[in-house]
Amino acid sequence: MITDTRWDRQVDQRDSYLAGLIGRLSLPLAPIEQHLFDYDGDDDEPVGLALQVLALLPWVGRGDAATILRRYAVEGRHWSLALEAIGDSGVMKLPALWDGLADDVIAVRDNAQLAQAIWCDMEPWTTFARSQPQVRRIVEELQASRSHRPVRPDLQLGDAEPGDLVRLVTAGGPARRWALEELGRRGDMIVLEFAADPGLRNAAGWTPGVPQALRHLGTGALPQARAWIGSGDDTLAAFGERVLAEVGDQSDAPVLLAALRRAVASEEWCAAELPARAMGRLGVREAVDELVALWEGTVHSLARETFLVGLQGCAPQEAALIAIEGLDDCEPTVQQAACARARDTVRVRSRLLELADDPLAPEVHKAASTRLQTLADAP
Repeated sequence: MITDTRWDRQVDQRDSYLAGLIGRLSLPLAPIEQHLFDYDGDDDEPVGLALQVLALLPWVGRGDAATILRRYAVEGRHWSLALEAIGDSGVMKLPALWDGLADDVIAVRDNAQLAQAIWCDMEPWTTFARSQPQVRRIVEELQASRSHRPVRPDLQLGDAEPGDLVRLVTAGGPARRWALEELGRRGDMIVLEFAADPGLRNAAGWTPGVPQALRHLGTGALPQARAWIGSGDDTLAAFGERVLAEVGDQSDAPVLLAALRRAVASEEWCAAELPARAMGRLGVREAVDELVALWEGTVHSLARETFLVGLQGCAPQEAALIAIEGLDDCEPTVQQAACARARDTVRVRSRLLELADDPLAPEVHKAASTRLQTLADAP
């Protein structure tokens, strides 16, 4: 956690996994503490994961983590990130960390620093606001500003005439994507014309709102989507592959398998997710090697859940074996999928019992308990 190796820090998780390792191995926290207080950069990312891990460790009996976290929340350069970790993890319930923390934090911060840190009315700031007037004023201002925000355009388009929606699409601006989605929701095939119009695309060559609109059209978009695949237009081909992946049939399997193989060869982890799910939905046995390669090779940990689900549809026995490994994954979504699919063994039942009561994996409790009950009820 001193060196954050996550491929996508916005979604890939490591905190509970690393906290579990530290707890089970009784590892010292001095290196983490030194890293936090030695780091003096403006970018808070190098300390984010370390703070998230510290915020989870008290749940597995590491009171020394609470001491370090509390000290950093008061004295550290990126103190607000420590408070965010405290609010997210729930350790604010622990008296050793929480009692007097608000007073200590506020005592060394002026109003400008607090206003910069309180970007959202969430914990621990909402609780701090009950006893700290400065915090209460800032939180109330945030809440007031949000109450006056304009309603999202898509929430006002339900009664719009088709012509008005078309004009919104052609006019551009933020309302375009919502108007496109509303047209798709109504089953209006003009969405296909807009999807093919290069004049509507942004600088990245994409038309926001089209994928959602096509999803609403469902199988109605299939004939055109199949034609887009060989059009020579990369954007249209991508739209077409999305439609085929979501609602295509066995005749579309070769195209989707080719897309999956391209993603594997180029290590495009996100691009592999749609065709991987499609392979599972269609039960394409020929995709097994690619799905196993994706499971083993991806550095995008969040994508592993998709690859496991896809493999389950193609080769349940192979998926049941791989799912045993997934019970120890760093991603809760992967662990949830693995709970339902892991082959029944003594070790698997033991691990399910651990997960059903693991304080570091609350998102997995239900999946583990459900599988245990299913196994108990089996003849």
